[in-house]
Amino acid sequence: MDPGASPNPDLHAVLDRFGIEPASISAIVAGRYNTHWRVATSAGECALRRYNQARLPASIPHEHAMLEHVAARGWPVAAPVKSSDGATVVEFDGRCYALFPWLRGQPGPAHSIAHLRIKGRLLARLHRDMTSFGASEQRAGFGRVWELDLPLQSSRFATFNEMLREFGREHARLASAIRAQRYRSLRELARSSYGDLPDVELHGDFQRDNLLFDGGELTGVLDFDNAHGDARVVDIAWSIISDCVEPPAETAIDPHLAAALVGGYAEHSPLSDAELRLIVPLIRAHNVAMCAWGVRRYLESGDADALPRLERRVSVRLPQLEARAVAIEEALASTHRSS
Repeated sequence: MDPGASPNPDLHAVLDRFGIEPASISAIVAGRYNTHWRVATSAGECALRRYNQARLPASIPHEHAMLEHVAARGWPVAAPVKSSDGATVVEFDGRCYALFPWLRGQPGPAHSIAHLRIKGRLLARLHRDMTSFGASEQRAGFGRVWELDLPLQSSRFATFNEMLREFGREHARLASAIRAQRYRSLRELARSSYGDLPDVELHGDFQRDNLLFDGGELTGVLDFDNAHGDARVVDIAWSIISDCVEPPAETAIDPHLAAALVGGYAEHSPLSDAELRLIVPLIRAHNVAMCAWGVRRYLESGDADALPRLERRVSVRLPQLEARAVAIEEALASTHRSS
């Protein structure tokens, strides 16, 4: 094993279940949810994932079936490798693992109007092809963006409010600010008729790091771990939060970047006036959902980095969204007039 390889001997036992004899195993330092390793073999490279314990094991087959579905429609995705017994999930020492082919390529340029238009068109096409997946019910452990209790099924908390009350015993001011944003978001979404929009299958994390290109060619769409059902503009809102932020701080949304992504999407699949008006409220709702995840992470693992991230989201990101909401809405409305 090379000097950068993982020292965890259990990984060899897991890989053996997939019929893999690794030449080297090296940790991938990226993301804060699942854990990944890059595995070199005589036949090529793979990515080994250990799922976060917050992910319900019953929900993982949904992701794997979706990967196989979109792969069959020509998308360059890493469909899961089957183990020796034909399964795509290996359970070892109480944890779930999956193995995926390694995809070549690099993320596209950041803060690029032209690239964001391409990304918007890609997301619209992906939504079209994911729609034919035909899921009969919501993925286990997932809900719509305003249903914050459902993701807690794998936790010790019954509801978001119960979790926030416990957090508030130590951090009353921050808990109160999150609660206020939560109730504002619920009122905003209810007034905007978000609940009337149909569910479609979403990618759930369609952002720059999960799109790989090589010589201008799309070579990889990664990380369907959050694929689930919701209104399609929920996916758009998360993409804006991730990729349409103003450098160097990357906390405030740039209206021109957001309009480029939405304009690209609308070129392939037009959005209604109601959907366009919902994007800013859904950006707020996504920020609240990320606060819920941060609170859970802090309470369950004592993650010291969770508190400054929560503070930044509540004290910086959300006020900046408020300050720019009208400008963002006007920029997004212009995409409808020009389409």
